[in-house]
Amino acid sequence: MGQKSHILLVFFSLLSAFTFGQLKNVGIPEIRNFKKQDYQAGTQDWQIEKNSRNFLYFANNEGLLEYDGSHWILYGLPNPSLIRSLKIDDNDRIYTGQQNEFGYMEPNAEGVLSYHSLSDQLSDEQKNFDEIWRIHITNSGVFFQSFSHLFLYRDGRLSEVPLKNRIRFSFYVNGHLWIQDEQDGLMQYRQLQLVKMPGADSLIGKEIWTILPLNNTKVLIGTANNGVFEYDGEKLIPWNNEANSFLAANQIFAATKLHNSYFAFGTIQNGLMITDESGKIMQHINKKKGLQNNTILSIGTDQNQNLWLGLDNGIDYVEVNSPLTYIYDPEGFGSVYTSLIHHGKLYVGTNHGLFVKDWPEVKTIRSDSFRLIPGTVGQTWYLGIHQNVLLCGHNTGTFIIEGETATKISDVDGAWVFLDLKDKPNLLLGGNYAGLSLFAKSDDHSSWQFVKQIPGFNESSRLLAQDDTGNIWMSHGYKGIFKIKLSDDCLKVLSYRLYNSQKGLPADNFINLMQVANELIYTSPQGIYCYNKDEDTFAPSSYYNQLFNDRINVNYILEDSYKNLWYSSAEGPGVLRLQEDGSYARVSSPFEKLAGRMISGFENIYVADLQNTFIALEDGLAHYTPNYTTTNDILPDIFIREVYNIPTGDIRYPYAEKNPDEPELSEYAYKGNNLRFTYSCPDYRNAGNMEFSYMLANYNPEWSPWASSSSCEFMNLHEGEYTFKVKARINALTESNIGSYTFRILPPWYRTNLAYATYLFVGIMLIALISWFIYFRIQVSKRKERLVQLQKYRAQMQQYQREALISDKEIIRLRNEQLRGKMINLDKELANQTMSVIQKNKFLGKLKAELKNLQVNSPDSSFKSKISLIINRIDKEFDNQKQNELFETYFDEVHEDFFKRLSQAYPTLTPREMKLCAYIKMNISSKEIATLLNISVRGVEISRYRLRKKLNLDRTENLTSFISRI
Repeated sequence: MGQKSHILLVFFSLLSAFTFGQLKNVGIPEIRNFKKQDYQAGTQDWQIEKNSRNFLYFANNEGLLEYDGSHWILYGLPNPSLIRSLKIDDNDRIYTGQQNEFGYMEPNAEGVLSYHSLSDQLSDEQKNFDEIWRIHITNSGVFFQSFSHLFLYRDGRLSEVPLKNRIRFSFYVNGHLWIQDEQDGLMQYRQLQLVKMPGADSLIGKEIWTILPLNNTKVLIGTANNGVFEYDGEKLIPWNNEANSFLAANQIFAATKLHNSYFAFGTIQNGLMITDESGKIMQHINKKKGLQNNTILSIGTDQNQNLWLGLDNGIDYVEVNSPLTYIYDPEGFGSVYTSLIHHGKLYVGTNHGLFVKDWPEVKTIRSDSFRLIPGTVGQTWYLGIHQNVLLCGHNTGTFIIEGETATKISDVDGAWVFLDLKDKPNLLLGGNYAGLSLFAKSDDHSSWQFVKQIPGFNESSRLLAQDDTGNIWMSHGYKGIFKIKLSDDCLKVLSYRLYNSQKGLPADNFINLMQVANELIYTSPQGIYCYNKDEDTFAPSSYYNQLFNDRINVNYILEDSYKNLWYSSAEGPGVLRLQEDGSYARVSSPFEKLAGRMISGFENIYVADLQNTFIALEDGLAHYTPNYTTTNDILPDIFIREVYNIPTGDIRYPYAEKNPDEPELSEYAYKGNNLRFTYSCPDYRNAGNMEFSYMLANYNPEWSPWASSSSCEFMNLHEGEYTFKVKARINALTESNIGSYTFRILPPWYRTNLAYATYLFVGIMLIALISWFIYFRIQVSKRKERLVQLQKYRAQMQQYQREALISDKEIIRLRNEQLRGKMINLDKELANQTMSVIQKNKFLGKLKAELKNLQVNSPDSSFKSKISLIINRIDKEFDNQKQNELFETYFDEVHEDFFKRLSQAYPTLTPREMKLCAYIKMNISSKEIATLLNISVRGVEISRYRLRKKLNLDRTENLTSFISRI
């Protein structure tokens, strides 16, 4: 076996070397459609280019359109007209051409694509040059071509190449600039002038839409309506083949060369045609086969040599450089459950029936589609060759297939599978919905015939195998594993036994029986198990679990005739290729895009030969050529497209750094510490299966869970230096390199070095201030203590003073009481004296009156004289001088200088009026005052009136009350 494996490996390696870079002509390449709604730009794209990072750029109706595998970005240009032409040089400078405008775009210092006009250098007479249809980057400079002008940009200067006539289109091929002159035909630019090409006059009047290199000396010239011609510089001959007839009928509009040996032609009428150098049709793809429409305006390639098509409405991706293509029927034949090649035909069993087409597939303009074999409409489960007879297991029974004819040999419903029995070459065991059936060779041994449904076992039997002892093993998807013993003639079931989770299996459900070489193995979601005959139980297989160490959930395994192990798991199908030393090498990356597309539980892989492997899908059949390419194992670089400062709206473009090896450290103000990172990995082959993981060093050292989102955000970042890292992978298998971006978040003003210096200074000042304050507080405390002691002392002194004052007050009170008593006594004495005077005056007045009466009535003159004498003496007693002096003396003692205060307040008062005031203060009545003053009561009233006027009293104020207050 080792020698055979070595021979196969050598053959496989030689074939790989021979076929690398070849284009498949089996099936249809994967096609992905991008609608206008997907890329949010104009419907038409006139030219497609890529830069050194594998970013794609489209000359779109609405501007320059960019795609990086994750994001579409539309760049507007100052001139609002559509972009007709586009070219990118080795430094990723993007040249564009528009209506009366051309120039270039390149990143500015911030990494933003900025437009620089070159047509501004033209004079006013030159500026009306119409649309720039072609741009060519040549050894002589950059050419910008319209139908009426040809400009050359070199060394920062723009010049115009003189034209004799109007021109159509120009092409840069094999180091020469080719131009079609409307009058003179095909020309070449040589040494600052246009030179007419010999032998090409037949092209005059024809529209040349493409010139492609055939080799170093020959070119292919494609015209719009007259097909393709070969030209060697002297002679022009038609490119006679089937493809040329198609191209002449469907109008070439765009073309490119692939792998240095294939040509892709885009037509107006009927999609894409790919041929080899001889004109053999390799692929014809149109709307019927997956394109959005049949009009192709532009063709571009990415770094993997896959095609991008600018359509009349939309953009399509065609993965021509892939080991996988897809076989469909234009009318649709449903989900595929099985496939097989037999006698020059490819049979495909689907849920709609059994379909067939001729094999190997020959590409022509009208390639035959699949044909439904009559009588097989419905679910087809199985195709297999048993002793050179093709059997078809069908929902309605069992068929023998010969060519495109189906002959039913059994009506037992649901023929799942057929098993050749060991040591019984004339018998065939079938599994069906109701159990097991037996088939035997016909009498002439040329075919099979149904014998009977085998009694004794009626479980649905989809997967069957036979061990070395002749036991039949069957796995049931929902019960477990059955071991069945048949009679020697296989006409009945002698016994059977069920093995489930009680016999070592991890569960009763989803156990699948597989056979590798002569060994039976059992797959489950928990791993791969084998049967231990000695212990009559199941146990995990260390060998196969180690072989599929990271594919625990393997649910399908197939060993092909070359001893390779094909499998299917949750991550998609793959193959373990047998190596010369007996080890296995896993190949999985080519199949990553098939993850989730196989029918769960009914996986089917058919290996026809080294070059043809068929994988059943939910919507068709995948064809795999194992030695086609090896580039899928390497992912391109990942790029951090932009860093968006959420608070400020500032955007930075790390991928556009002018010196990416030594990038400047980006800084963000603290108010901009919320950042959104956008990234991409321009692997267009696996765009739908791409996942990303990221981390931010100095923030979170753990990588994030893998996710399909191509952006992430970090909020409220603390000041410091960070490194953002991101990587990509495909279906948990192939990983890209790690992209990184280092930046610094500046501290807020209150955490800057200046702020910290200020804080230090303020801190020192505060410490000094606090020290001084503490010292001050101690001094204040001491002072307060002294004050407290002083206050206590003063309080004691005040207490003593209060007590002394109280004593003094008491003494004064007693004195006042004594004085008050004395005053009362004096007042009483003064009152008594006054009353005595009043009584005396009254008495003397009466006495005087009586004496006068006696004097008048007495005749005696001497008596009268004596009476006069007595009257005089009485008058002397009325002398007020002494009385006044005595009265004032006593009155001042009682009323404390009343007269002094009164005379000071009212100096105009006469002594008599002051005495009247004293009498009023003593509350003596007017009648009594009249007696004391020896005037009439009327005189007293008059005196009181005069006194009020001198005292300035109004009528409302009481005289007695006023005088009592003096």
